Amino acid sequence: MSDTPELDQVVDARRKLSAYAGFPRTYWVLYGVALVLMAGLPIWSSFLPGQAFNLQWVLLAICLAAAAYSVLQRRRSGVHLPRQISAYPSAQRPRYTVLAVTLASVFIIYALVGNGHRTVALIVLIPVAAVIFAGQLWTRARMRDDIAAGRVAL
Repeated sequence: MSDTPELDQVVDARRKLSAYAGFPRTYWVLYGVALVLMAGLPIWSSFLPGQAFNLQWVLLAICLAAAAYSVLQRRRSGVHLPRQISAYPSAQRPRYTVLAVTLASVFIIYALVGNGHRTVALIVLIPVAAVIFAGQLWTRARMRDDIAAGRVAL
């Protein structure tokens, strides 16, 4: 029999489980690069009008690799956390905020490129990617907090 009280064991188990909501640094570095590529798609398409089709295939490959990484990580660890954001109550607001910022910035970048302001669009791309990246980290932190506190709805 363990000397640790049952509630402390549950808290420790939740804390260990919450570590699986995070991703390693390599994933986040590759995600940042992919984010800049995807957010700047209208810019890159305007520079490479004939090669835009190939660029979209590269982005599709990046998205498929990220999805495959997630599935492999889940199988290797044996931990199956809920994927839908509605399962994490405190992560919903950051997720929807990031989604709104992402949609607004894509429309802004498309408008800038459409009006011939590619240089301004390139300048806007970096802070937009940084804000979206920080928002993703914020969402993951909220997900970890929800798991550790036992607020995940299955």
